[in-house]
Formats: sequence, C-alpha cells, structure tokens
Amino acid sequence: MRWLTARSRALAGAFGLIAGLLLCPLLAHGQEAQGIGIIDAQRIYREATAVKSLQQQIDQQRDKFQRELREKEKVLRDADQELARQRAILSADAFNKRRKDLETQVSALQSEVRARKDRLDKAFAEGMKQVRAALIEVSREISEQKKLYLLIEKSSVVLVKPELEHTGEALKKLNERLPRVTLPAVQN
Repeated sequence: MRWLTARSRALAGAFGLIAGLLLCPLLAHGQEAQGIGIIDAQRIYREATAVKSLQQQIDQQRDKFQRELREKEKVLRDADQELARQRAILSADAFNKRRKDLETQVSALQSEVRARKDRLDKAFAEGMKQVRAALIEVSREISEQKKLYLLIEKSSVVLVKPELEHTGEALKKLNERLPRVTLPAVQN
C-alpha cells in the first residue's frame, strides 16, 4: 500500500509539472486556462495521410526487394541443384569447395536481407519522427487555441467525456500540415 501511495504522489507530481509547464505560457499571455483535453495519438497514427503514404512507400520498397530476393534465391537453388547433380563426377575436394562457396553466397544473401530490413525500419522511423513532430506542433496549437492547461494521450485515460476529445481536430490539422512524408532514401 505504501508503494501505491508513493507512486500516486509521483504521478500527481508529474501531471502537476506538465500542467504547470503548459499553463505558464497561457498565463504569461494574460489568458486563463480552461481545462483538459484528450488526443488519441494511436488513432491519428493509424488514420493520418502522412503515415499512410509512408507505409505505402515502405510496402513498395519491400515488394521491390522481395522480387529481387526471389530472383537471387532461385539462382542459389539452381546452383545447389546443379552441385547435387555434379556430386558424382566431382572430386571430394572440388565438391567441398563448391559447397563452401555456395554456403558463403547464402550467408551473404541472409546478411543482405537483414541489412535491408534494418534500413527500411530506420527509414520508417525517420518518417514517423516527422509525423510525431508535426503532431506535437498541432497539439500545442490546439492547446493554446482551446486554452487547455493539460492535453493527455487517450491511452492514459480510463474514461473521458466526448467534449474533451480533440482527436478529430488534431487529425484534420495534421493532414493539412503534413499530407505526405517522403521516405528517406533506402540504399540497396
């Protein structure tokens, strides 16, 4: 019970600090803060046109890579089958050397797959960073316009009155401000 009390005090202190930081600019401008607002960031990330365009670009890059990968895998399968056919006519040393060369090529392809996946993930993260930055700007504007002293992410809230919800407005403003994110260059 002591832990819960200490945790509750810590959370209340953190919320108080955040509220104070948001309230200070409003009070400095002679405006009176009026309340709390809620934004569903997860919904915004699902529905924002910028995120959809980013995901579409990632999917196109992934599809292109999958086509290239299938071609390379076919070449390696054909080489493996050819090596299996030649096993009877090759010396043990020649067979082992070719088998080792083939395994090296397979290993190199696996490394390439991991590297490309990492580059795609990094490019997506960079694009999402732009979306998050724009959403923060939009949220700040809504907070100032509505004279809110606290704007909370919906996943942190159990119950909320619909009039406190500003997700639709935030989504609309985000789509206007950032309709598309261009995927950072993904090197092959």
